[in-house]
Parts: sequence; structure tokens; C-alpha cells
Amino acid sequence: MSVTREQVINALRQVNDPELNRSLVDLGMVKDVEIAGPNVRVTIALTMAGCPLKEKIKEDVKKAVSTIPGVQEVSVVLTTMTSAERARLFGQEPSEMEGMKGVKNVIAVASGKGGVGKSTVSVNLAAALAKRGYKVGILDADMHGPDIPIMLGIKERPLGSRGMLFPLEKYGIKMMSTGTLAGEGTPIVWRGPLVNKAIKEFLGHVAWGELDYLIVDLPPGTGDAPLTVATTIPIKGVIIVTTPQKVALSDVRRSVGLFLKNQIPILGIVENMSYLKVPGREEVMDIFGSGGGEKMARAFKLPLLAKIPIEPEIRLGGDEGRPVALEESEASSPFFELADRVVKLVEKNRKGREA
Repeated sequence: MSVTREQVINALRQVNDPELNRSLVDLGMVKDVEIAGPNVRVTIALTMAGCPLKEKIKEDVKKAVSTIPGVQEVSVVLTTMTSAERARLFGQEPSEMEGMKGVKNVIAVASGKGGVGKSTVSVNLAAALAKRGYKVGILDADMHGPDIPIMLGIKERPLGSRGMLFPLEKYGIKMMSTGTLAGEGTPIVWRGPLVNKAIKEFLGHVAWGELDYLIVDLPPGTGDAPLTVATTIPIKGVIIVTTPQKVALSDVRRSVGLFLKNQIPILGIVENMSYLKVPGREEVMDIFGSGGGEKMARAFKLPLLAKIPIEPEIRLGGDEGRPVALEESEASSPFFELADRVVKLVEKNRKGREA
């Protein structure tokens, strides 16, 4: 007996969207059913690209269709509803930048290459600002290497409602990352267009609420994600992170060029892994060379915002999910200096625009 489309649809009527508690069929989320003998392929349109319950929906669909006599294999393809489809479902689609309405200042943290500690700077800057009493959020825009959840010790998955995601929160910092959506260890194989779409949804379709600062941790390089952020929202400033060696500094030039080309203000440069203090002695070791960040800052007429040493406490804080800047100490002092300088520069730029 051949499997029919009607059988598949009837089976899917028993599958509810976990958030809306209504049948996928009634919600219009079943976009296509393909049948090839005993094999069935179902296409489901999620309400948002970063739906935190997509794996549950996928498994529920497989389980329901597998109960049909004669079905041997079920595959599920997940897509995303269009704005018009969401509007029909929810009544009124949230505006593209709905979630950003209460965000005062967006600060992007960028680097020309990977491995320079950009995420470490991002999460500790956010922690230092939070300790200073500011309302802070951090968006992990590195879709292929989302480390922020690990550095904040966050393992939960976010919830959503009516086309909006709710950020997770820890240490007074609101956070959103693909790492919390996909699950730890799950590879995120997204091409450029989907990366762009996800970043736009993370910016506009996340209920950030009232924030003084939203720190956006960009992926390294000058590809899709930095360009999307640069051209989608009004960034108050970019922080460029580098290390002292020449190979890192050559990539910084490209990163600086990207933001200058898009007329986005660069607040300054942070030189990470700047030096190593020799235990028990006054001297320091320049493991990756010295003066590179200062040289680059002079070349572009930018301030050198901070020189952050190689410090075991910083590394340990990231590994244990408790940023070192949650407490003021010798190890965290460069991050507090960075936070104070960022606040002053943002305020100075604001006054300059108003003058």
C-alpha cells in the first residue's frame, strides 16, 4: 500500500509547535511533502531562523510520520517563514529592528584574524561595563565559532515568543549566541546568506530591552558578518583587537579599512597578549614582539585603548565561565581601563555630533 500525502498531513496534525501549542498544519508551517515509495521528505517553515526549539520540532515530525504504515525513512528540511507569513500568523510582524529600540549604544569588537583573543576582550569589556553599573548585552555574531556562552558559563537555550527571542542572562549581562541555539559541540554549517539573515534576526528579533551598551563580538576577517553588522545598524564605534606580531598587524589594516570604507567610527585598538610578566621578577617578556599595537594606532591616528598582558587568570576565567572582569584586580584592571575609555569616547563622540 502506497503512502499518501493525506496520511502524512494527518500525522502532522498531531504535531504541535512547542511554543504556540498549535498543530504545525494549522499554523501553516508544513510547506511541502514529497513521497518516493517508502521514503518521505517534509519541509517545515520555522517562525524564525534561530528557533531554539527547532530540533524538537524536527524529531517530533520524524516520529509522527514514521508511525504511518509503509514508511521506512523520514527526512525533515527546515526553512524559515517569510515576513508576510509571520504577519499572517502573529497578526503583525515585529519590525526588522524591533529588538534594538531600547539599545542606546552598539559597540562592535573586531579583528583582522582569528586567535587574537577578540572574544576574551568582548566578554570582559561587557563584564567591566556591567560592574560599572551599566545595562549591558553581548551578541555573539561569530556564527562558526561561538565562544561567548562558554566564557559566560551559559548552557541553557533561549526561549521565544511571537517572532522574538529572549536573551539569556548571567552576571547582569544579556547574551545571545548561535552556540546556545545549536547546542554544545554541534557544527554550524551556514553559508553567507543564512549567516546574514541570522545576524539581522539576532539584532532585531531579540528582545534586548533597555541597554546602555550592546557589545557585538564579530567573527574575524572582513567577510559577511562584519559587513552585515556594519551596514544594518548604527554602530557607535568599533574596537579593533590585535596582537603585537607582524602577521596580525597586517590583517588589522584590512579590518580597519572595512570600517573606514563604511564610515563607521573606530574607537581605537586593543593590543592583546601584549607581554608576559615574569613570575617573581620585575621584568616582562615580549613573547609576540612589542610595540605593534602602538605603531598601528599611530599609523591610523587612533588611540591605543589598552595593552592586555598574557595572564593565567584571564585564561582561567574564560575556561571556567566566569570572566576575570567580574572582580577588580590586577589581572582585570586593563579591562576596566578599556571600559572607562570606551564610555568617555562614546560620550565625546555624542557631544561632537550634537554640537
